[in-house]
Amino acid sequence: MRTSRLIAVLMELTRLRRTTVARLADRHGVSERTVQRDLVALQEIGVPLWTRTGPAGGVGLVEGWRSPLTGMTGAEVQALLIGAAGAGELGLAAEFEAARAKMLAASPGTAGAETDGATAGAAERAAERVHIDHGRWFTEPERPPALPEVSRAVWQDRRLSVRYERSDRPPTDRLLDPLGLVLKTDRWYLVAAHRGTVRTYRLARILDAVVREDPCRRPECFSLAEHWRAARAEFEASVFHLRVRLEIPESSIPALRAALPGVDVDGALEHPVGHSVADDDGERLVLELTVERADIAAAQLLAVPGVEVRAPEHLRETMLARGRDLIARHAPQR
Repeated sequence: MRTSRLIAVLMELTRLRRTTVARLADRHGVSERTVQRDLVALQEIGVPLWTRTGPAGGVGLVEGWRSPLTGMTGAEVQALLIGAAGAGELGLAAEFEAARAKMLAASPGTAGAETDGATAGAAERAAERVHIDHGRWFTEPERPPALPEVSRAVWQDRRLSVRYERSDRPPTDRLLDPLGLVLKTDRWYLVAAHRGTVRTYRLARILDAVVREDPCRRPECFSLAEHWRAARAEFEASVFHLRVRLEIPESSIPALRAALPGVDVDGALEHPVGHSVADDDGERLVLELTVERADIAAAQLLAVPGVEVRAPEHLRETMLARGRDLIARHAPQR
């Protein structure tokens, strides 16, 4: 799990003082990008790391800093590794601030801290200058009323009786074995086993939750991170299933990225199907993408200047109908 890996990476850096992202990735069996995200997470909670590029580069701890983990309570360590957003909603805000204060107190100052060869401030200085907001614009974060009880069941490894509501059927009562919580941007999900099958439940749909005395039945070798990775991939595959071929001018690439959130536009750009004759906007690219259903894709692609859908034909027809409607409604009035 990521929490265990973060602690392991921190302890390894404490012991070695200097290493490389590649070595950390190899040692922990993850990608270098995953290690880089872990390092950012450690910096966010106050660990004064430096990174340096080039042949003599690497990653390490500011000279003189010693990890205060051994002086923290269990709740403080949990809150620190969960992060500010999750800890606050789980009722661990005070523990997070206490743990972070211990991290900052352990920092020796700014001397020796380097990022990409340039001098950088230590953790306290960074916190004064960088604020990370995990919430979305124009929306209030979900505050599921069942979160405290569900969280207690997760931490105490107790079974959970819930009343769960779905959009397509009346609420039902379920007995769950809670396995873990996931905070996806600003939405909470419970991963739990129901009658031996591991499922994902949106916390906002849990109308009532009661923690039971009997212990949770946890599947052997279960990994919350691996389950979520697989569940996310399955969900995205179920949503993005329409294969389209389109042509756009190079100048419209930023607009295409903005219009298709969640679509692997960069992957398609790395392997374009082909090129067509250049026009006033520059060379035109032919790309293949997997998008949502035709009506959603049409609405999104209409925002991309110079786009032409080549296939499938029913999406071309939808785009044509939308275009004709726009022309009819916006033609000059006589």
